[in-house]
Order: sequence, then C-alpha cells, then structure tokens
Amino acid sequence: MTMTEQELYDNYEFKVTKRALMREFPFIKNVYVKDPATIDRYNSYVFLDVDINPYELSHQYGIKIDKTVDKYLRRGEPYWAPYLSLFIAGDIENSRPISKAINDLVHGIAHSVAIPQELKLGKELDIGGYHANPNTVPPDMMSGMEGYTH
Repeated sequence: MTMTEQELYDNYEFKVTKRALMREFPFIKNVYVKDPATIDRYNSYVFLDVDINPYELSHQYGIKIDKTVDKYLRRGEPYWAPYLSLFIAGDIENSRPISKAINDLVHGIAHSVAIPQELKLGKELDIGGYHANPNTVPPDMMSGMEGYTH
C-alpha cells in the first residue's frame, strides 16, 4: 500500500504519536518525515525525523551537550545524528533512559488497544534521526556555555 506524506500526517496514530512525544519530551520540537520517499521504502516501518533542542534536553535532564554538537550549532550549522546519545557528552548510558522512554512511548501507542484498528497506520513508527538547528542556541549563551559543555 502506497502512502503519501499527507496521508501519513493525517493519520490518527501519527498525530497521537507526534503530540505525545512533544508533550512528554518538551525538548522535542517537531516530528515529521524529512524525505517523503522513505515512507514506502521499508514495507512495515516508517522512520520519523525528530527536531530537538539539545540545550533544553541538557537542562531538563542535567546532562552535558557534546562539544561537536555545540560547535556546529554555534557556527550556524544544523546537526543530525541517528541516535540521541550522539548529542550528549560522555557516557552514552546517560541518554539510554531517555531514548528508551521515547521508543517505549512510540511503540506503546502503536500497540495500544485504545486506538481502533481502522485508525492505525498499518506500519510501525520508529525514530530515524534527530536534528538540531542553530536557532536552538539560547541568545544569552552565545558567548559561553557554562554548564553545558566539557
């Protein structure tokens, strides 16, 4: 079954998933498909792209942003990574509970009996990558990132 980008965005399961992710994880700013051609690339999966604010992630969970991420964003370049852990400095174990909670939420919605079968997507949703834009750097932090790097 071929699905268009608009059909994905109009789907109830997608809408519930997007809204839940943005509510439960305030550092998530948008959930979408960057390349609509990928919607039908994999038979049973749709990989979602997630825009995040790594500075809010850092503040919310008391973890430090990776120096490379911070450097890219400060010089006006976006940063993409397939895993949330690549946005975080130090031990990737720091990001594991957050990533697990995100994945559990996405999969929990997909398997929820609260969503009638006819409103379900018919494919599994999963996170394909995380994106951060330079506009996420707080203006008051442009001169120094005390507490956020190193």
